[in-house]
Amino acid sequence: MNKLRNFILHITLTFLLFTAGLRSCYAQEKTSFLKGRINNYANQPLYVYQCYGDTLLLTDSTTSDKNGEFVFLKSLSKIQKTNLDNEAGMYKIVLQLNQFFYILYNDSPIEIRTVYQSNAFFNSAMDSLTVLKSDENKHFYEFQHFQQGINIASSWLLQMMRLYPRVDSFHIQIENEYFKRYKAIEQFVFHTSLSRQERSPANLIAKAYYQPILPDWKQPDAWRDSIIALHYFDYFNPADPFYLNSNILPEKMDLFLVLATNKLNAYGQPIKDEMLTARAAQMFLEKTKSSRINFNFCLNYLLKKFSKEYLNNAFLFLYDYNTKPQIGDCETAIVSRKVKEKADQLRNIAINSIAPDFEIDNQLNLSGIKSEYTLLLFWATWCPHCTSELPEIKKAVTEFNKETEAAKLLTLAVSLDIDKEQWQKYIIGNNLLSFLNFSELKGWQSEVVKKYNVYATPTMFLLDKNKKIIAKPETTEQLISAIKTIKQKE
Repeated sequence: MNKLRNFILHITLTFLLFTAGLRSCYAQEKTSFLKGRINNYANQPLYVYQCYGDTLLLTDSTTSDKNGEFVFLKSLSKIQKTNLDNEAGMYKIVLQLNQFFYILYNDSPIEIRTVYQSNAFFNSAMDSLTVLKSDENKHFYEFQHFQQGINIASSWLLQMMRLYPRVDSFHIQIENEYFKRYKAIEQFVFHTSLSRQERSPANLIAKAYYQPILPDWKQPDAWRDSIIALHYFDYFNPADPFYLNSNILPEKMDLFLVLATNKLNAYGQPIKDEMLTARAAQMFLEKTKSSRINFNFCLNYLLKKFSKEYLNNAFLFLYDYNTKPQIGDCETAIVSRKVKEKADQLRNIAINSIAPDFEIDNQLNLSGIKSEYTLLLFWATWCPHCTSELPEIKKAVTEFNKETEAAKLLTLAVSLDIDKEQWQKYIIGNNLLSFLNFSELKGWQSEVVKKYNVYATPTMFLLDKNKKIIAKPETTEQLISAIKTIKQKE
């Protein structure tokens, strides 16, 4: 009897454990966000970042087991609250040594297989990835494959077509390969099951990168880029809220600026004009205005980009145009505190502004200098370009002053040196005593350097007797030209 009772108890416990295991597996399957196996990646860390514009938000981490298998549960934002409307969007899974892959999450479990290899040139984790579960990600990675083919066609094959004689039979093969790749992605975007899922993340990504027209390859790149820019928004709507939950908007903004500003002058030389860049940026922003949150993100991104690249005129144009209420606007753009501070700083040193005042050696202020004109010159002894330009600058100033009864143009030379002895020795050794020399001996951390947004040396500001900025010459030649303009007005 005892043996029978123990046998029944054993069977019962086994059944309970088995059903509990099934429930556990079912629960894990139901709540799984992402699981998979990474070959050659045993007992290693993985990190999940949610993509939000140009930011990666750390949401979870785990460690693979001895077989390289891992599981991320659906309860995201364990490490950092993302403050996003929902968890759907694009995620970046980061492995060791800068290996990573992307996945699209849309409230359905995902399973993948991939391979890890430590390689500085190839991202094997993404290149080798196979999606086992999730139609969304199968479409996404299929599109990635087609897109890679288009990128090759747009670079190598395009140049090969231009190099090989058209009468060469190999040219025909290259051209066929070029068009085949484009037709393949067109077929995928518009004639597969993906095209019927209008609002799916994979469809939105495909539409964002699909190029609706293939310009004549025989035409110059500048012409081709202008055609692509003209059709840039045919299928891509940057106001769509999904794009903010991905890394797509920054990349699409950068690419549009390149395409829209690739212009040549009458001599076939590239046109370098900040306002060309500013107008292209504004064209992109106009396409986002139906979504205030997308518009604000894109505006702040572009302003930060222009600030970092020292496109000061483009920065002020974009800032002023979009932060001043327009007719019919019920609210203004929201920009960061740093962006506002940058705008104020640039406005203070714009042409026709009164130059920001500062104290010189605790004795004199810039505003107290009595001269018809003042050349404010930022330089340093350790700057080779400065040491080669300074004699020419001094010569230009001296010649201008020789033509007048009294010295009209005073040079205030602000040094970025931190070694006082080296600075003073250079001044004496190079006969710069005719300059009014000043330095806080703090290098780039000097307050006056920050106030004038100096990011390169030499930097010059030409001021009138009221200390109004009348010119910002970038070279000695431009300084001489500005001085000639002064002479003509007198």
